[in-house]
Amino acid sequence: MASVRPGLPRPGRPRWIYHPALIPRRGNRFEGRGLGAAWLRLTTLFYGPSSDNLVKVGRKFRTKGLVITVAGAGNRVEIGDDVSFSGRIEVRGFGLTVKIGDRCDAKRTRIIAADAGVGIGDDCLIAAGVHIRTSDMHVIVDRAGGERVNPPRAVVVGTGVWIAGEAALLKGAGVPDGCVVGFRSVVTQVFDETDCVLAGVPARVARRGIAWTR
Repeated sequence: MASVRPGLPRPGRPRWIYHPALIPRRGNRFEGRGLGAAWLRLTTLFYGPSSDNLVKVGRKFRTKGLVITVAGAGNRVEIGDDVSFSGRIEVRGFGLTVKIGDRCDAKRTRIIAADAGVGIGDDCLIAAGVHIRTSDMHVIVDRAGGERVNPPRAVVVGTGVWIAGEAALLKGAGVPDGCVVGFRSVVTQVFDETDCVLAGVPARVARRGIAWTR
């Protein structure tokens, strides 16, 4: 029997809704134990013609509201141990991985992994309103040659990174270990120097040789 929970109307019973994440179909799976994982199971949605997707949550997961949506096949969302995360994670594609490292803390963060993956290292702090996305979501082509000029690309964040409020990491962004991304900065490229402040639109190295504490 399909599981239900309070929410949007269900035909014939307006107080309830079928929740697809709770219906084992097409090989989609959710793995995780504990109260936080149990809550996240209720707000994880596999939709469309999705199959063989996995959402895996580590120990001591905490949330004040996280929604995960997955469309496609063979995708993985992996959340490490001792993580606090609120916001939204959207995965659209095939064979993609979104990985959140151990001991990360993210508030009202939105991740959109469309046709490319996202990797966030251990011990990262992500402030409210941060956007991380691997695609522009619409295709732009060169009129003369016809080739696409804005293909999706993965976003990679190293260990011990602090991303300040309302910053954006766009397709192809790479933030090395120990870096700080400034408030409302927009990262559009791969940086290779660790322990730097990245700030501006687009982000540039504003200071080198830094360390930060929670």
